[in-house]
Amino acid sequence: MAEELPYTLFSLGPAQLHQLHTANLVPCPQSPHGKFFVMAEVAQQLFQETPAAFAKDLRAGHYVKMVSDAPAIVATVEALDIPHESGFSGRADAQGIVLLPPETVEQLLSDRRKTHLVQPFRLALLKLASQEAARFMANGHYEAALPIALDAVRQGQALFQPAPALQLFPLYLLAAQAHLGLKRAKPCEEFLGLASWLALKEPEAATHVMRSQLSRLMGQLHALQGRRQEALAAFADDVYHCSLEYGAEDVRTSLGFYNLAKVFHVLGNTEESMACSGLVVRIWLTTLLQLVLHVDVATAESVAAKAEPGSAAAGSGGGANAAAMAEIPLGRAQLLEVADMLADISSMRSSALGDTHTSIGGTHLAAALALVHVGVADRALEHVDRALAVFPATERDLLLHSQAVSKLAKEMLADETA
Repeated sequence: MAEELPYTLFSLGPAQLHQLHTANLVPCPQSPHGKFFVMAEVAQQLFQETPAAFAKDLRAGHYVKMVSDAPAIVATVEALDIPHESGFSGRADAQGIVLLPPETVEQLLSDRRKTHLVQPFRLALLKLASQEAARFMANGHYEAALPIALDAVRQGQALFQPAPALQLFPLYLLAAQAHLGLKRAKPCEEFLGLASWLALKEPEAATHVMRSQLSRLMGQLHALQGRRQEALAAFADDVYHCSLEYGAEDVRTSLGFYNLAKVFHVLGNTEESMACSGLVVRIWLTTLLQLVLHVDVATAESVAAKAEPGSAAAGSGGGANAAAMAEIPLGRAQLLEVADMLADISSMRSSALGDTHTSIGGTHLAAALALVHVGVADRALEHVDRALAVFPATERDLLLHSQAVSKLAKEMLADETA
């Protein structure tokens, strides 16, 4: 049996369409990323016509379409139970499934007096492209993300006319991030410049979140270019705007402190690096103790303070922020990135202070909590064993909570091998 293709559920008013991701199965210059709609579904969902009648109009109008009998396409259309004319689902041609690129669907909406759906259709396509590029980048696939991000910019520039609009801001950041991931500094800087100009053009509409995202990418670009003082200034701006939006001790602010710690570490400013990384560990330890071990806020803050005695509170209201974040479900990919970030902090501290320094224990405990939460028990055990090895015997709370994490990880491993 043929393997089914990935697809996206595409909503347009009450209509529900499936956009098939055909990759290189059906090459088409008008749809370079290989995404097509099934003609039979478009006919019924958007135009309330039979596939047979709709197919005749398509041929008469010389609309761009593709016909394929690729087993993966046939299997996907059948599995989705897409309405059919005859033979098998979606078939409107003796040679296979009739597929329509997005450009054809848009042209049909215009030609058939459904112009009120053209703008929503374009917006939906733009949203899907942005989400796809972001997913690729989240998995480190920047080469795959870049053309999709650039296409999203082109779609946005055509959509938000006549003047440059703030709606382009996230699209410019998306393209900048893709270039940055490929270490292409010049085009990254150009897109960040465009985003910065939009924020300056409409300062009242530019939110703290937008300014935080811009500053973070600026800092990462400066760090790539070796402009470390400018990177510090940009990351400080990121922390400032994130703190105003979420609070200084919110996990979303912690990445700014982490970036500051990395730059200070490269500059050899151990004290400043330790202070910033200590805040990161304290924020995540407080949050993860609540999320994974279900301890109360006061206990979580007390344990985190003992693990990171040198990290003063970053701002007021820390307990409230930590409690709020502990209630927010954190995705697996996000927590794996958090574990990697904490492991990197541990490496920075080890190089500066040695492997047995007490402050490293809290970092390992936080990483272990993150990994337990996403079910990576073997790595979690490695971290918690290192935490137990450096925590003083006098710190009973730290030892007890570390042992609780160790027990959870061992139970998970036992379940895996059972």
